[in-house]
Amino acid sequence: MERILSLRTYLLLLALTIFFYCNCFKTQKPNIEVPKKPYRMLASTWSSDIPSIKKFVQFYDEMHPFIYTLKGGRKNTGEVTNVWSEKETKDLISYVREKSPKTLLIPTIFRWENSSELIMEAIGAKDEENRIRTKHIEAILSEIDRFGWDGIDIDYEGMGCDRKEAFESFLLELKSKLSTKGKLLSVAIHPKTASGETTLLKCPGLKDPIKVDYIESYKGQWTHDYEFLGKVADKVKIMAYELYPRGPGFPGPGPQAPLDWIEKILDYALTKIPKEKLYMAIPTYGYDWPLNCEGETKAVYYSYSRKIIREKQPIQKEPTSITQLVKTIPRSTKDWPQLDPYLYRHVGKVYEDPSLWYSEDGCDHVAFYMNRKAFATKYNALKKRKIAGFSFWQLIRDNDPEIHSFLEEAIQENLKEGNVEGAIKSNQN
Repeated sequence: MERILSLRTYLLLLALTIFFYCNCFKTQKPNIEVPKKPYRMLASTWSSDIPSIKKFVQFYDEMHPFIYTLKGGRKNTGEVTNVWSEKETKDLISYVREKSPKTLLIPTIFRWENSSELIMEAIGAKDEENRIRTKHIEAILSEIDRFGWDGIDIDYEGMGCDRKEAFESFLLELKSKLSTKGKLLSVAIHPKTASGETTLLKCPGLKDPIKVDYIESYKGQWTHDYEFLGKVADKVKIMAYELYPRGPGFPGPGPQAPLDWIEKILDYALTKIPKEKLYMAIPTYGYDWPLNCEGETKAVYYSYSRKIIREKQPIQKEPTSITQLVKTIPRSTKDWPQLDPYLYRHVGKVYEDPSLWYSEDGCDHVAFYMNRKAFATKYNALKKRKIAGFSFWQLIRDNDPEIHSFLEEAIQENLKEGNVEGAIKSNQN
């Protein structure tokens, strides 16, 4: 009995010894501060203005020379044309590579489909053999090889619903060819906001109905499937402007990209597109509308806004509450037919965008424009969402110089602070 107890005691002591030995000498992983990848919202822009590109390129991570379009009108050849000469193109690329080597050069091919300028053959719609589409993709790749571009930006707008499947097939093939060359695919797309319900749109010529869960159910938006584009493209750039486009009639005057609209676009887009691929394009302009007379709706950039202020002595408002202002601003006539019928769209809204209200020869006007403060408000809202970046439409010499001052300060602040989101403590045994 004593021998049995001694054996048990021995085994117990041996087990305890092994246990304590293992735990005392087990390698402990120290508490390590592992910083997350620093977040910095990338800056990109579209431009065909060579002097502006040269002047401001160092502020941008990506530059989209807005220079290509499709060759042919109602019949596509598959070829593309460049508004710059070969010398201009090569000189600009050489300049950018030397002055700002970090900046990606991804040129844009643009076409808005209309009755005289079609896109369908270039993307393979109604062409079972895809001969023109194949030629189009070869033309894109040839331009990339010729000039050493870092990728291509596809900006095909206004397409009808019957183009959707062909457009997606085109992008899949183009993406595959670009990937073999280590090049990037960027796509510029129409804005959408959530409708709160889902319907199915049956479009002639499509195999499957289009799922519509957004308010803007019309040409362009039907063809740009956010979820698909978020998977295929490397960069997805939503064109968040033209909420109140130029011209008489609906929807009347207003800012091009008010913050409340941008927020709604983001709310919808972030349910479909990975934030590390998502860019929001902000306009650098506004429009000047006649309110009680016939006349041209003019684009308002920096110099024109200064001219109005200098010559017309306008009532200046920033922020702008249209429904409040119409109660107090003097009118040359009782009615403003270009604004009054659409006041319901502005009820309860205060826009960060500045506005100028003036009269000329009995014609009353309102002009919206973009300045540093309005741009900064939109920029900071995008940064708060931690999306990949923002884009300008468009970089020209007549942009408000203070916008570029703000952008330079923002870049310097990012570099100074690192903009690190935080650290993760690891304490695993």
